[in-house]
Amino acid sequence: MPDLAAIVARNVRAERARRSWRQADLADRMGWSIGMVSETENGKRRIGISDMPLLCRALEVPLADLVQGADREDLDALRI
Repeated sequence: MPDLAAIVARNVRAERARRSWRQADLADRMGWSIGMVSETENGKRRIGISDMPLLCRALEVPLADLVQGADREDLDALRI
């Protein structure tokens, strides 16, 4: 099973695509560069805990949506 960072990266990319947003659209909503969004979605940039509320607000989703598909042990440890 992919690690939690890879799951979140995949889910961020999927949520953005579901809205038909370009990476630039998400970058604008977050105050990030397009490169930061690209690196996040491709798993080249690790998402910090302080980035999670920003991502949830920008994508208008709960944290549970961004960690969907993660290992049950990881979710239990986070109490999600």
